[in-house]
Amino acid sequence: MKFYANINEKPCTLMFDIQTSFPKKMYIKVSDAEKPNTIFTNRHCRINSQEGIFVRMPIAPKRAVIEVISESELDGTQDNGYKVVDAKVLPLKRKLTSFNHANSTIKNFVKFAEQFSTKAGYISAKGSIYTSDDGKFRIDYLDDIVDDAGNTMKTPARISRKEGIIEVSKLKFEKYTIPMRMAILLHEFSHFYLNTDMANETEADLNGLIIYLGLGYPRIDAYNVFTQVFSTSANDLNTNRMKIIDDFIRNFEEKYIDMQYTYDGLYKNYV
Repeated sequence: MKFYANINEKPCTLMFDIQTSFPKKMYIKVSDAEKPNTIFTNRHCRINSQEGIFVRMPIAPKRAVIEVISESELDGTQDNGYKVVDAKVLPLKRKLTSFNHANSTIKNFVKFAEQFSTKAGYISAKGSIYTSDDGKFRIDYLDDIVDDAGNTMKTPARISRKEGIIEVSKLKFEKYTIPMRMAILLHEFSHFYLNTDMANETEADLNGLIIYLGLGYPRIDAYNVFTQVFSTSANDLNTNRMKIIDDFIRNFEEKYIDMQYTYDGLYKNYV
């Protein structure tokens, strides 16, 4: 099932009420109808009878295309066992007071990161240099990130400890949703500009996440990007980092319950 929503670039939350004839795995994708490879969420969840799905969109297109399909439809099989019974555009819930939103360094980087994340799926890489309006922040967009020996690295991005320049891999970033890109960029930004210990990965995880969550970005995309990154380097350190990230997001939801779109505790399908 495919349908469209005219959002006019206004931050919002999309709600889809999906009804199924029996429990089934459903896939939800929201993209820019006019720009290629510009995806706002791409997730799946299990629907039992009827459930509301919420897609937070701090960045929104003029016109969005929404695709809702069941697992059985992935191979082209027709499925009449579900329907979208309601769809709404709701106000976006943010919690800017959860971090120092008035800080000019944070505010200006968020603006720059959002601009880059929106365009990263179709702009040129090949070592192209992108800078913020104030000239303070810089992203070097590479086809992929390699080490000194020329070997491809697993990381989607990294930041220079001397200059604060962020290198980003287009090979990896073009596969991410916009929120996933934002989660990674905020993590790298935190290493250089917010951490008390620049090398501490967990501190950067949490410093970046508090901004990401406060801005109203979808929780599921944060889970997805960290899970994907850690899966390429499975070890005890990353397993522990993921547990801390999970606890942090859950505690954020419990602390700021007014940001939830359902009050039945932490919802099964993270929004």
